[in-house]
Amino acid sequence: MRHQGVLYRAERDVQGDVTFGDQSKISVKEKGKIMIQTKTGENRYISDVYYVPALHNNISSLGQLLERGYDIHMKDLALTIKNKNEVIVMVNMSTNRLFTLNIYADPVKCLKSIIKDETWLWHLRFGHLAFRGLNLLWKNKMVKDLPQINHPNQLCEGYMRGKQHRRSFEVGKLRRATELLQLVNTDIAGPFEVVSLKGNRYFITFIDDYSRKIWVYFLKERAEDLEKFKEFKEMMEKQSGYHIKVFRSDRGGEYTSKAFNNFNKQCGIIHQVTAAYTPQQNGIAERKNRTILDMARSMLKSSTYRRLSGQKLWIAQSISSIAARQKASSS
Repeated sequence: MRHQGVLYRAERDVQGDVTFGDQSKISVKEKGKIMIQTKTGENRYISDVYYVPALHNNISSLGQLLERGYDIHMKDLALTIKNKNEVIVMVNMSTNRLFTLNIYADPVKCLKSIIKDETWLWHLRFGHLAFRGLNLLWKNKMVKDLPQINHPNQLCEGYMRGKQHRRSFEVGKLRRATELLQLVNTDIAGPFEVVSLKGNRYFITFIDDYSRKIWVYFLKERAEDLEKFKEFKEMMEKQSGYHIKVFRSDRGGEYTSKAFNNFNKQCGIIHQVTAAYTPQQNGIAERKNRTILDMARSMLKSSTYRRLSGQKLWIAQSISSIAARQKASSS
C-alpha cells in the first residue's frame, strides 16, 4: 500500500523489497494492519500490510490470501473471495484485465464519546438502570452529585437489545426470610468465552433472601465454589452476628459434591436444591445473574469499543454497577 496514514500498529524496522515482473524492486518501509469497512458497516482488519511509498496504486496478493485459508474463484470474468463460505469480495474484471477492489480504509482512532444530556449519562453510568430507579437514588440522596432525573420520551436501544428476555413464569406465593442469613440463594454463571484480565471464567453470587443484598465472587473453575462459600460465610457471620441457616441452589454437581454436603452438615446448614429443569425455583439467584448479564450486554450493545475489548472488560463494568443497583432495589 502507499498510504501511511491508515496503517495501524506499524513495525518501522522492516527491511525488504517488492519485486515486479520486470525484475525491478522497490523498498518496503513499514508493516502493520489496516482497518477496512465492509458493505454491512462492520470493521475488519487486514494484517501484514506493507507500506511501500513508491507504489502508485495499492495491490493485494492472491497468494497470501490463499495461504491464510481464503477461497478464491475466477469464473465468468469475475473474481470471488470467500472466507468459510462467506463471500467477502465479488468484483468483475476491468477492461485492462485487472480486478479493481473498492475498499474503504480508515485510520484507527481513539474517540471520546460525549453525551451532553445528563439524564442519559447517568442512565449509562449505572448499567442502564431504569429511570425510576435513578429517581429513587436521587430522592434518597444516595449518590453524590446525582441530579433529579427527568424520564426522556425516547427508548434506550442498548437497554432494549441487551435486556430482552423470555416471558416470565407465573408468580406464586413464596415464603420470604424474616431475618438476615435465614436463607441464602446462590447460582454460578459461566463459562464465558473470553476470560477476565485475571483469568476468571465464572462468577458466583450469594443473595441474602431477607435484605436482597448480593455478593459476587469470581472463579477460574466451578470447583472453587466451596472455597468461596466458606469465605462468604466467615465474613458475613462475623460482620452481622447472624448465622446461615438455609442454603438454596440448583442441582449443579459443584453444589451436590460430597465435600459441600459434609461442610453443610458440620455447620448445621440445611441445603435446599431445586427440582431438575425448574430454574424458577431458584428464581432470586437466576434473576440476579440475569440482571448482571443484562447490564453487561446493554453496555456492549451501546458501546463503540471493539467487541473483543468490550468482552474482556464486561465483568468489571457490570460489577461496578451492582452496588448502586442494590441500593435502588432495597430502598
